[in-house]
Amino acid sequence: MFSNMLEYLEHTAARVPEKVAFYDGQISYTFAQLHAAARRIGSCFLETVPEEGPVALLLDARSALNAPAVFGVLYAGRAYAPLDIAQPSERLFLILSRLRPAAVLADAKGMQAIKGWQGAAVLSLDRAVQTPENPEALQAVRQKATENDPVSILFTSGSTGIPKGSVQTHFSYLHWTEATIEKYGLKEDAVFANQSPFFYANSILELFPPVALGATVYLLPAGVLAFPKKLIQALNEQKITLLCMTPSSFISVAHTGALTANSLPGLKWGIMCGEAMPWPPLKTWMDAAPNASWWHFYGSTEMFAVAVGKIDRAYQPGDRLPVGKPFDQVRILFLDEERKAVPAGQPGEMAVSSPWIAAGYYNDPERTAAAFAADPLNEGGQERFYYSGDTGYLTDDGQLMVLGRKDRQIKHRGYRMELGDVDAALAAVPGFREGCALYDGDSGRVFCFYTGSLTEKELLGELKKRLPRYMLPDEIIRLDAMPHTATMKRDDGRLRALMKKRTDKPEKESI
Repeated sequence: MFSNMLEYLEHTAARVPEKVAFYDGQISYTFAQLHAAARRIGSCFLETVPEEGPVALLLDARSALNAPAVFGVLYAGRAYAPLDIAQPSERLFLILSRLRPAAVLADAKGMQAIKGWQGAAVLSLDRAVQTPENPEALQAVRQKATENDPVSILFTSGSTGIPKGSVQTHFSYLHWTEATIEKYGLKEDAVFANQSPFFYANSILELFPPVALGATVYLLPAGVLAFPKKLIQALNEQKITLLCMTPSSFISVAHTGALTANSLPGLKWGIMCGEAMPWPPLKTWMDAAPNASWWHFYGSTEMFAVAVGKIDRAYQPGDRLPVGKPFDQVRILFLDEERKAVPAGQPGEMAVSSPWIAAGYYNDPERTAAAFAADPLNEGGQERFYYSGDTGYLTDDGQLMVLGRKDRQIKHRGYRMELGDVDAALAAVPGFREGCALYDGDSGRVFCFYTGSLTEKELLGELKKRLPRYMLPDEIIRLDAMPHTATMKRDDGRLRALMKKRTDKPEKESI
């Protein structure tokens, strides 16, 4: 096994230099071109940004330029932190203030998003990619590198309204990449479709394994999911063999009627991730892609994939699908509320250990200490575990069943988020008095209850300024008075009863 993720790129570029590595509708990179561009970008950083620290990437999520940017940052010996340039500037600047990057690397769209930011130096990607390579400087960085150096800082929601930056190292990525390739049986002739934006942890499946294999990645056009026929056309025209999406995305396409029997004959891998997948829409996809093997995996930004399973039989509507067997390198403890082991087969909070769990949260020792621990059962070991906050259990045949969140961290519209983020945004709105966001697990909808002088439409408009779209409530309900208990605590039980009445009625159009 290699000791640095850059060795994958260097090995592949030497072996298949003219093969296409990444391409979108406008830009294409062969592995030789990707290698050269990454070294130029790394050289630019070493010449212009002497300060140590991570690099924030503010790039068009659908551009193939993301690939040389990521590897360029690694050549400079820094960690890359990809950020969503479409999110409200208030939240973007909050993350940047938390990250305190040594520099920001931005394309034209990223430059627009960062207007008004007063912080680190902002480098133009166009300029960086044209910088002459400095082999001596790159070699000096490499000689000091270790497998414990950080590769990425991927931000996820925080319960206090402050996002958390999950740090993953070369050691983590090397072990995860090798295990992933082996688990799915991936080969060099695979053609990956990238649908997840690069600031989302699921995108690493379409970034590092393809480079290790010498496989090709096609970045699907923005908004293609809104036009399922165009999605199917693109998958066929580009000869895509691997498609990974959230169940929400698969479901939305399945329900349009655009999929027909054998309409995707070239697909070889269909991979679902991020939330539970119902059987009926999955069956629709399986009929459309009869030559594909269908997989489900469970994981998070902090632990990547923990369990992977191949769908090998039919299910009934309403069945909960397992997410597969844990990787051989993964150990899961199932704990009760006192964090003691529950009996085998009973549900418990999952504490996960593997070679690829995160090193911690960047610049956040308190939340790192709360989420990561060595030897949680006091057995005398030093193995590190991550408290996932998810509950689950193992079936008799070793399949992992995931039951949902222990706390207020949820999956909504295919993205992981915490309801505390919504609460924090609500509290910042002028005219808001009191309220909260609640999640209905049966319907998958987020409700916002509030009191104050704003209309529901006005409150939604304010939230759109502060939150990305996937965090917006599905329904906003203004109350004359917030219910309270006898001790003057907010009565969430009564709010949930009201939410249940709403979900029992015909569903309103989502926001």
